[in-house]
Amino acid sequence: MKFHQRMHRQIRQLGLGKQLERASDRSSPHFTRTQRLLLGVTLTLAITLLISRGAYNAFVERGVELEQQGNLSGAIAIYQDALRLNPTDAFTSFNLGAALEKQGQLAEAIVAYHRAIQLDARYTFAYNSIGFVLEKQGKLDDAIAAYQQAVAFNPGYAFTYTCMGDLFSKQQKFAAAAVAYRQAIQADPKHVLAYNHLGSALKQQGKLAEAIAAHRQVIRLDPDYTAAYRDLGSLLAMQGKLDDAIANYRKALQLNPKSAETHYGLGVVLDRQGQRQAAAAAYQQAIALNPANRSYQKALNEVQTPIR
Repeated sequence: MKFHQRMHRQIRQLGLGKQLERASDRSSPHFTRTQRLLLGVTLTLAITLLISRGAYNAFVERGVELEQQGNLSGAIAIYQDALRLNPTDAFTSFNLGAALEKQGQLAEAIVAYHRAIQLDARYTFAYNSIGFVLEKQGKLDDAIAAYQQAVAFNPGYAFTYTCMGDLFSKQQKFAAAAVAYRQAIQADPKHVLAYNHLGSALKQQGKLAEAIAAHRQVIRLDPDYTAAYRDLGSLLAMQGKLDDAIANYRKALQLNPKSAETHYGLGVVLDRQGQRQAAAAAYQQAIALNPANRSYQKALNEVQTPIR
């Protein structure tokens, strides 16, 4: 849009169009000095506001650039100055919240996010950010409440349901977690993470068949999802299906050979099958990858102890 077009739009937004038309009608016998003055004032006001808005936007964009460069203090200073000039700018208030969160000023970040929501209802997605911050603060119930507000405004936030489910899992509320994961799947039937975490929540409830079905769905959606093979191996071992369990552990290690947890899980199942030498080798791999885990060393010591 050309400058003169932007200026005319600014004049219309000011509601000064008719006054400008009257003042600019030079053919009128009533074109007085006062009218000419009004014409000048109107144009000056329109141009000033137009230029100021452009300068303001450029100022805010500089803050975004600094944030992207990792200069959080500089970005925060610009956002705060911008909001002093334009306190109703929801975009900048949200950006301020994000920068404050990155800098670890969590309480201040929550205030900025809430302000963005109050200024513009379209920023209700900021409840997700509030939930993340509250989770960092260890306020799990408050974080869950924030996530619930986010999905109340937009039930399509699949990842938000998953975050909610993870917090319920941390609280050992696995039935509530499973509900949240299923809501995530309803919002996005291809949400692999939700299926995988659903399987873990179902396992904790002793619902092994349902948990296995969830992990198999993960693999159907993403054949390279390593954790699903490992978790499936654990579940199959719990059902006594040791050969199938070993096959899934080996597939997980094929995808990620540096998982100490998977080497250990494989060792446990091999030990149960009586393959003590193979189990010892798996435990040794786990120890090499994570020497600090005493459980791995204990398992190796036990499998290397002669059977009496």
